[in-house]
Amino acid sequence: MSRILLSVSAPVIAMAMFSLAVKAQEPVRQDLQSTPRQTKPLKPAPEPVDKPIQTTPILEPNDQMTRAIASLSTQISVLTDELKRLRRETERNAGMMELLLNEDRLARVEDKIQAAHDYKAQLDAREQDFLRRQKNIQVEVVMRGGLRRDEAEAAIKAELQRGLEDTRNQQLIYQQRITELNEQATKLRARIEKLKKKMEGVDEEK
Repeated sequence: MSRILLSVSAPVIAMAMFSLAVKAQEPVRQDLQSTPRQTKPLKPAPEPVDKPIQTTPILEPNDQMTRAIASLSTQISVLTDELKRLRRETERNAGMMELLLNEDRLARVEDKIQAAHDYKAQLDAREQDFLRRQKNIQVEVVMRGGLRRDEAEAAIKAELQRGLEDTRNQQLIYQQRITELNEQATKLRARIEKLKKKMEGVDEEK
């Protein structure tokens, strides 16, 4: 009997347990359906960040004038230095050119002095020759011959005297020329020495 009751009550108990489980799940489903779906709030768009604008500070009139004067003073200083450099360079070039010209003039003057000395030496030798011939006038008369010895001797003496006087005049001229050329050479040498010292001073200033 008890076995029959167990066999009958077992399915009934199972059905009761199943219905209770179904009923217990229904409120949860209804709660899930009735609960509104929560949405994530939208983030506001970031506002654009304004970049700092670099502005030039406004200067007072006095500051502007001070800066302008300082800038002008700097430019003037640079120009002054450049002018000084150009002046030194110009002086050096002019001095070098003058030095070369004076050295060339000195070389030509010294050549003239040498030529004048050479010719003066020839005149001195000619003078001595005329003096020797005057002392030996008789030999001159014999060598030249002639019918009238007195007239020939007088003519030879006059000729030798004219030659001697002409030679001595040329000696004086060339002696004076040598003196003048020596004075020119002395002045040129002094000028050249002065220019060389000046050039050394300009080179030291650089």
